[in-house]
Amino acid sequence: MFQWCPWADVLYAMDRVWWDRYLAEVEKKFSGRKISPIYINPSVQYIRFWHGCNSGQGAIHLAALWGAKKVILLGYDAQHTGGQAHCHGDHPKGLLNAGAVSDWPDQFQYTANAHPGLEIINCTRQTALTCFERRELDDEIKVAGRSK
Repeated sequence: MFQWCPWADVLYAMDRVWWDRYLAEVEKKFSGRKISPIYINPSVQYIRFWHGCNSGQGAIHLAALWGAKKVILLGYDAQHTGGQAHCHGDHPKGLLNAGAVSDWPDQFQYTANAHPGLEIINCTRQTALTCFERRELDDEIKVAGRSK
């Protein structure tokens, strides 16, 4: 079982092994759009776009493709925080873990440069990324509440 947000509008993943492992569960519990930059099957919408080298990078590119003006990042530590491969902990056996984490800061810099009109705010508590403005999540939530 993985942890996720079944109420979300979109579920995005770019790893075939992840889809192979979790698609049946996703099909039962998720009613939003399922997106991947690789063809999985007809129930997962295949969208061809430059997705970068990790799913976090791909999510930013997808948001830009869909016309987002602002993206708030959570869990973008881009380092082995607490000795784990991901901010959420290592994937279970059989799924790939972040192997090229040391390359991610440069890769995310490319992402920042690729979308100069997109406001990207990193609200991750601990992060190796310096290419995005840092803010506190609570402050971003307050700003969003005032703009409604």
